[in-house]
Amino acid sequence: MNKYLIKREIEGASQIPSEKLDEIGQGSESVLIAMRSEGKKIEQEHSYIAGNNVFCVYNADSEETVEEHAKRAGVPANEITLISSILKHNSKG
Repeated sequence: MNKYLIKREIEGASQIPSEKLDEIGQGSESVLIAMRSEGKKIEQEHSYIAGNNVFCVYNADSEETVEEHAKRAGVPANEITLISSILKHNSKG
């Protein structure tokens, strides 16, 4: 699978209450489970909320699979970028 960074532009994202974020996350996860049951390869690693954006890191077999998830989950995917490498900082060993 490839690793993707998804930028979701959501006005006031950093002001969304944690209960609402949990609800959105559960809806997204239910779509991920459904897609995997259909044989699609997709999983979410984690998300960051910053200002008016939510940045998500997903593993998926293609950008099209990420786009399908966004449509089915009813969330924006304003930018989808393939992550080519990861730099690790402050790690030992």
